[in-house]
Amino acid sequence: MPADALEEEISRAFGEMLSARSDPPEKGEDNPPNATHNDPPANSPSGLAPTANDLSDSPASAQSLSLCQAVEPLFKVLDRDAGAEEITQLKNSLLEEHEQFMDQLPVAILPEYARSGLRTEQEADQAMYDAKEFSTTNLKGVADFVTRAMRLIDAVKEHSERPEAASTPPTLRPSTASSSTAPPPDLTQYLSSALNRTKTLTSTFLKAFGGDWVSREMKRALQGNLIYLGSIAMNLSHRLQSTPESSPDYRDLQSSFGATLLSVYELTHDDRHLDAAVGAVSLAFSADAEGILSTTMVKVRNWAYSQRLLARRDQKFELLTDAVNVCKRTLHTSRSLYPDASDNFYALSLELAECLLDRYRAFGEVQDLQDIINLPFASGSDGDMQDVQTLCVLSEVHLKLFLRMWNLDHIDKALFYSAHLSDLDEPLIGPLPNPGTPPHPDAVRGLHVLALVRAQRFKVVMDVEDLDAAVTHARKAVQKCPEDHPMYALYVTDLALILHQRFEADEDIKDLDECVERLGIAAHLPIAGTYIHYPAKAAYGLALASHGEHTEDLREVDEGIRQLQLARRAFPGGAHLEAQIERDLATALFYRFQLSQRAEDLDDAIRYASSALSRAPADDQRRAALGLELGQNLALRARDDGSSRDADTAIQTLRAVAENPGRASIRLDAAMEWAQVASVRGPEATLEALEVALGILPLVAWAGNRMVVQYKTLVQLSADVGPWAAACAIACGRLEDAVAYLERERNVLWSQSLQLRLNHGTGPASTSAKPAPSVELGALSSYLAKSADGLPEVTPGMREDAAKRNPQLAQTVERLRAVYEGMRAKAMAHPAYRPGDFDRIDALKSVVQTIQGDASLHGAAKRWGTLRATLSQLGDDASGLKSSGDLHQNASLAGLLESGDVVFLNAHSTRCDAIVLSRTPDDAVTFGHIPLPGMSVEEIRGWADAIQVGLYDLQQGGMSVRDFDEVVMIPILQGLWNSMAQPVLAHLNQHTQRRPSRVWWCPTGALALLPIHAAGPYDGDAPGLPELVISSYIPTLHSLLRAHAGASESLSMLAIGQPDTPGQNPLPAVHKELTTIQRACARVSHAPTNMVGSAATVHAISSALPAHTWLHFSCHAHQDPAYAFASAFFMHHGPLRLGALIRLDLSRVQFAFLSACLTSAGDERLPDESIHLAAGLQFAGVRSAIATLWTVDDRSAAFIADRVYGHLMREGVGEPDPSDAAEALHSAVGALKAAGRPMIFWVPFIHTGR
Repeated sequence: MPADALEEEISRAFGEMLSARSDPPEKGEDNPPNATHNDPPANSPSGLAPTANDLSDSPASAQSLSLCQAVEPLFKVLDRDAGAEEITQLKNSLLEEHEQFMDQLPVAILPEYARSGLRTEQEADQAMYDAKEFSTTNLKGVADFVTRAMRLIDAVKEHSERPEAASTPPTLRPSTASSSTAPPPDLTQYLSSALNRTKTLTSTFLKAFGGDWVSREMKRALQGNLIYLGSIAMNLSHRLQSTPESSPDYRDLQSSFGATLLSVYELTHDDRHLDAAVGAVSLAFSADAEGILSTTMVKVRNWAYSQRLLARRDQKFELLTDAVNVCKRTLHTSRSLYPDASDNFYALSLELAECLLDRYRAFGEVQDLQDIINLPFASGSDGDMQDVQTLCVLSEVHLKLFLRMWNLDHIDKALFYSAHLSDLDEPLIGPLPNPGTPPHPDAVRGLHVLALVRAQRFKVVMDVEDLDAAVTHARKAVQKCPEDHPMYALYVTDLALILHQRFEADEDIKDLDECVERLGIAAHLPIAGTYIHYPAKAAYGLALASHGEHTEDLREVDEGIRQLQLARRAFPGGAHLEAQIERDLATALFYRFQLSQRAEDLDDAIRYASSALSRAPADDQRRAALGLELGQNLALRARDDGSSRDADTAIQTLRAVAENPGRASIRLDAAMEWAQVASVRGPEATLEALEVALGILPLVAWAGNRMVVQYKTLVQLSADVGPWAAACAIACGRLEDAVAYLERERNVLWSQSLQLRLNHGTGPASTSAKPAPSVELGALSSYLAKSADGLPEVTPGMREDAAKRNPQLAQTVERLRAVYEGMRAKAMAHPAYRPGDFDRIDALKSVVQTIQGDASLHGAAKRWGTLRATLSQLGDDASGLKSSGDLHQNASLAGLLESGDVVFLNAHSTRCDAIVLSRTPDDAVTFGHIPLPGMSVEEIRGWADAIQVGLYDLQQGGMSVRDFDEVVMIPILQGLWNSMAQPVLAHLNQHTQRRPSRVWWCPTGALALLPIHAAGPYDGDAPGLPELVISSYIPTLHSLLRAHAGASESLSMLAIGQPDTPGQNPLPAVHKELTTIQRACARVSHAPTNMVGSAATVHAISSALPAHTWLHFSCHAHQDPAYAFASAFFMHHGPLRLGALIRLDLSRVQFAFLSACLTSAGDERLPDESIHLAAGLQFAGVRSAIATLWTVDDRSAAFIADRVYGHLMREGVGEPDPSDAAEALHSAVGALKAAGRPMIFWVPFIHTGR
């Protein structure tokens, strides 16, 4: 990153300090002992940052004073770019924001790597930490770093303006170790210039950041410069020739000479360099065999380095074990003998880690990775975070542990370490410019590691942007690596595999074409350490087979299988890698079976999959995916030939995958496949598998993932667990279990959101009366609930609104923005500025914020789950959810059913049924069963699709209103009447003690997208559901019970109207609706609160909603087809999204009228989740709502509103009663229908809830 890009980063850093931070902080760097300024270290108890005693019992004023002192050096530096007034405002803003911090926050929300800022180790072990103290310490660290960095800018600029040497060096040719030929004159001139530049830069960075980091980083930078290395090697060669072997310095010079040649070998891969290096470092190492000297660690490190490179070249990986053992013994002994040799200790530890990493690649023993994690350097102190080799090692180690164990802690750490590699394209400090020579191996390796980590992150969050970033980084690694470099084939192979992964995600054939092309090249290239890497030939075979399967080219699949077989026979590596080859071979054979239907291909696929499973390490989580594929193939063969033996083996294999810990999505797939195999043995056998699947389902929508990830996962799985389990339970006569299964499967996302909301009620509001675990649980619940949907969108209009609410703050922000823009303009005017610097910094900032946010969510969710389980065992029902127990004797449910009946409509491919919950004379709950043989899942889906197509044609002018009624709606509503409504009504008339008047419908699957309430014969005057019953909808029975149990509140109306929303069509009837509400409220002597036009901003509405008990929305709305939680009401300054609504507490709201389009449209991909605006309000606490299934006419909406409010206000006689909302809507819709209005005008209006 160039100096001016750093200046932009600094500008951003102080700007970000305006807002309060409870998220994981960036780490400040300690002040070096030889720094030129006098600021104390960021975490020093003797410095300006407050100590534990300063903050624990001190008043707020004392804390504020400490904060001022902590950032005072930064303000002094900023004086040159900002006036005194701006600096004063910045101080005041920081103090004001700081005072808003909560006193205590859960330690679990801090990623593990961010907890070093806690006051003590003891505090890190506690559940809660002092947030204000933590923020002060962190801000002090940031301020110190920014102060030093801004001073550094001037020094680097001054240096960068000096004229550079114009000569261009020739490429250094490989030479023997004994060569004493001096470099040619032009090379010497260039080298002199380069080293002078290095000296100046080193001096500059020493003053700013200290010696240890700079010396290590500059050494790594110089190791990538052949000119420098050649000069050092020749110098050492001359010194060796003039130094007697008996001299104490001789072996040190010999070891240094060998280490230099090893660095040269990593750039040239000339075997002569490696052979000479091995000889030199081995002789030097053997000279210390009799004892440990102060330089022994250096010699051992250099010798182990040579053994690692030799093991790769010669495929002799037993050399790694010798190197590991010697390094471990030397470290153990040297720690006590030479405690001050920190640099040598660090270098030897890092080389030990490299040897262990290579040994893991070769043999797959996970203990080698654990040993690396336990090394002191792996703790990751601030200085070490800038060392590229360290970052590469730690990123790779945690990535491999994640792949092995699927522990999200490891992917979080891999992302954290690899994020620091993002500037490897154009680093501020790195290898010296050297045209004609290879790049430093660390630079290419870092890009390669970064690509692998981002590709694996996709598997966690399913964001294609991760794959795009992975492809970009992998391409850069390939471009930077010379084609004759031994690692080139590996980099090409991994780029191709990431392209294949992206093809599987979005099915762009271009990615698969490029994958095949690149692997075709890589398969014929040599690769260093073939034994420890997945062979390119095998990857090429799988890519060919995948391409052939996609294009239905059998010959291409055949060639892919041949390449895989060749790779398997020739591979000399470990069993863990051979298992991967066999798995891919099984996959390719299955592709051929799909195209050819040859039974022997399926047999071979099963054989290779079984072999792969037996070879895979027992603790490898990838065994689950292997077991799933094997089980699926066995199940397929069992279905084809009726083999009970294959069916038994398939069930055994799939059960093992489903019941053991691992990735929830794979476990769920295995359970569902197990159910398919067991289905031929009857419903009881099927239910055994489906009950396991129901237990896994909440894990798929884990609170540690953002809601968008949960949503994408459920869409991808599209598991039909609940309806299938209910169908099996009905077949077994277990109606109550069927209802319980539907309740467990439906609304998984909403249920988790509700748990977090109820847990939040146990939070820190009254901590003195609660046990510590409950306080922590409440704080974690609040954090998870607020973080689940990410940061809220901020539009320019929202900023405008904020400025109006707080003009003084707006002026401060504008002044600071002017300072920021001035610094930005100065940076852009500098000759060293490169276009795209700011974009790169913004992208890095976004990545770091995202990965830290993800890590924070993961840690908080794990702790939240542990606490809930613990409190449950202690008898503290922390979730607030009470078990319904025996529904037959549930008094709350029986009381609810006094007003009407609940009808579950279950549709599955095996059968369709209705279950009716009614109340008996003795106040018990009875379950009635109505088979629906005239209905099928295929027909239901066809009806739902037909309505969507009809609505689209109607809106586009391709269909008339009359045709929509006659061609689309009437046939569907007649079908619903004949196959479902009529049988249900017949049952109600026969089995209930009263004529049915109120029915709550709870449909499953695509039935949730249909207007069940409008079903009827539509033959003359024959009545249908609109005439016979008052219909309401519920997403779950539990949601209805919650609404029924809520406390009553008096009328407090909030009416929101948007007649002219920017960017939307005008709604002229909005004013009429608001007038209707005004008139209706006047009848009961109530004055509603109106928020209309520009007054109806997102912030204003969000603040007002919880304080009112009746809500009316008259505006545009939108059901987002891509991500249902992005559905929104359109307000004046931007959208009020569903994701924001569900974070509100609307438990006081008795009734809401959503006079807008598509407020109950539902999600076609997840109909059982009921993800729409009406459901969101209901789960936020609203007890009863009127909503719309599709687009509505605003005049019809105004008519409905007039009738509904007239009914609810009882024409001014008596108190308003929101529990009559369903009846009021029934009456209003009936009036429209009786007036002969087309269905498009009255069918969309529905009632949900109580």
